[in-house]
Parts: sequence; structure tokens; C-alpha cells
Amino acid sequence: MYLKKPIFLAVCIAVLFSSIGHAHAISMEPGEILRNGEISPQMLYIANANSYIQISSSGRATVDVYVIGYSNTVTKTKVEADLQQLKNGRWTSVKTWSTSKNSYKSTLVESMQVSKGYSYRVVATVTAYKGSDSETQVITSSEVSY
Repeated sequence: MYLKKPIFLAVCIAVLFSSIGHAHAISMEPGEILRNGEISPQMLYIANANSYIQISSSGRATVDVYVIGYSNTVTKTKVEADLQQLKNGRWTSVKTWSTSKNSYKSTLVESMQVSKGYSYRVVATVTAYKGSDSETQVITSSEVSY
């Protein structure tokens, strides 16, 4: 009977300390080094980025790629979009576009006519700069058949 109280107290203390460690992990900043030496996986300059492709019923492919950097950090952004076609089991480049801005965000929207009977995707390379430092992410859109 007397042994149950110390065990209950030990469990309560363990739960308390485990929740404190969990709260620390949630409040981390991007790139912060954890106590065990691991680096948190967030990107330092890129806050959000994505690539999309849409093909109309008439075969007009529209490519939409954006990158958003952390506004208080990023001084320039660059977007490169490679429209690719699946032909004979290989992805081949059809058209490439790029843009850059002296801003923490960039968007690229382009369109072109594509051939029927193939699948298409966009492979985007987005880069955010802080002075001469940079961070790059490659994003592949979903595949769209036409």
C-alpha cells in the first residue's frame, strides 16, 4: 500500500518533465540546434514554395510556381520552371522559364500548347537569397495526362 504513492509520484514527475521537453521542440526557430546536436529540418530562407501544372481541354498547359522567403531575412528570390513530357518512359524537357525578383517572394506563371497523348509535370527550382548566401529547393509537381 505504501509503495504505490512513490511510484505514482515518480510517474507524475516523469510526465511533467516529458511535457516540458515537448514544449521546447514546438517553439523552436528554423535551423535551431537541438540539445542532442541535431539540426531542426526547417529551411532557413524558404518559408513556402510549390509548383503546379494544369492542362485545359484544348491542350493549353499552364505552369504556376512560387517561392516565399522569410520577409525579414530574404533579399532576393529566383524561380526556374522546367515543363517536362513523359515520352518513351523518360521525362524530357519541353520548355524552361525563369524569373527573379529583389523581393522575398517570386511567382512564375507561363503557358504553352502541348501535344495530346502524353503526361506532363513541372520540375521547379526555387532559390531564396540573404545577401550572398542562398538556399535552394527542388519541387516536382503532380503528373497530369492529356
